[in-house]
Amino acid sequence: MNEIMTIKQVAEYLKVSPRSIYKLVKDGAIPTFKIMNMWRFERTKIDQWINEKNGINNSFNVKEGDKHAESINN
Repeated sequence: MNEIMTIKQVAEYLKVSPRSIYKLVKDGAIPTFKIMNMWRFERTKIDQWINEKNGINNSFNVKEGDKHAESINN
């Protein structure tokens, strides 16, 4: 199950202040949603967001019939 985090938890996870997280939320720069008027964050989406910010892409574009890719994927 995907962990749901609060502002405080995300701030601790990213080692920034809660105020910084509120600014990211206000700017629409971080993936978030509201439950009963409280901001919440999915840990997997935060991890994906971090990877995107760092230029890390966990998916591969593989052409069909590429023998090198087939050996990696098998």
